[in-house]
Amino acid sequence: MSKNKDAFIRYRLIDQALRNKYKPFPSLQELVAKCETVLGKEFSESTIQKDIYSMRFDEGVGFHAPIEFSKSHGGYYYTEERFSISGIPLREEEIVALQFAAGLLAQYKDVNLLRQFETAIEKIIHTVDISQALNGDKIDDIVQMEQVSFFKGNEHLEKLILAIINKQVISFSYTNFFTKEAKTHIIHPYVLREYRNRWYLIGWHEEIKKIRTFGLDRISVIKDEKMKFHREPSFKAKEFFKHSFGITVDQFKAEEIILSFDPFQGNYVKAQPIHGTQKILKDNDDELLISINVIPSQELNMQILSYGDSVQVVKPKKLRVEMENALSSALKQYK
Repeated sequence: MSKNKDAFIRYRLIDQALRNKYKPFPSLQELVAKCETVLGKEFSESTIQKDIYSMRFDEGVGFHAPIEFSKSHGGYYYTEERFSISGIPLREEEIVALQFAAGLLAQYKDVNLLRQFETAIEKIIHTVDISQALNGDKIDDIVQMEQVSFFKGNEHLEKLILAIINKQVISFSYTNFFTKEAKTHIIHPYVLREYRNRWYLIGWHEEIKKIRTFGLDRISVIKDEKMKFHREPSFKAKEFFKHSFGITVDQFKAEEIILSFDPFQGNYVKAQPIHGTQKILKDNDDELLISINVIPSQELNMQILSYGDSVQVVKPKKLRVEMENALSSALKQYK
């Protein structure tokens, strides 16, 4: 154990002793004995005295502990009754980071599994003096986060997360997006994926013996099944979506897509790549030419169309034709 870590454990033990209402005013000898018992090694009284000094005055430690010695009681105590080194005010940057985390968590406050964490973070925020740390400003006046709508299916997150953790085979009714017909599927759940604020379940399909993806908004009546859990050896969550754009993976192979952007839109594409496989092939005053290696999908088509006349599909030819047809159909809507 490092000396630094050893010292911080002693700080904690001293703090516990000073806050023990059933045995107040611990003496120096009692503090030494407590540290020796817990850490299993000997300490001198001077070591503990140095620890107390560090807790009081060491800026690097940052406790500023109000420790005093009571001659009448022959021991140490906190002059501030409720003080604890576990309740040290956070630095400004730590408070801001904490509030960002709370804001992100609040986006899913309606998910039962996460409500306990939201409450915990709120308690932490209210414990520290945020208004003073931020000079009276509130985080909402400085940073505004996009409010995520609650989509149907999010209520299943808790059940599905636990099924994945516990390797529990499940069945559920799934409504086909086009036919509107419901069918029961038995699934060995592997992972949950979020895409554009909607959640999807990926797992091994018991009947067809393949990995399939299901939108949570079309799932209902989830039940546990008494079956042995099957884990496909080749499945790796990070690799599974490496070449996907959105949630489409099944049945297709990744292709090289080459896109040409005008310089203005190209600046945004460089700042925020449209896919993890993005490579810059050409970058000049006339165009930004990039390539991505992805699986063709409707999500990809929608993304390309969203750039309007700022993008042109260079290859493959099939995707170029699809874009031409989509734009022609869109133009007809205005005739």
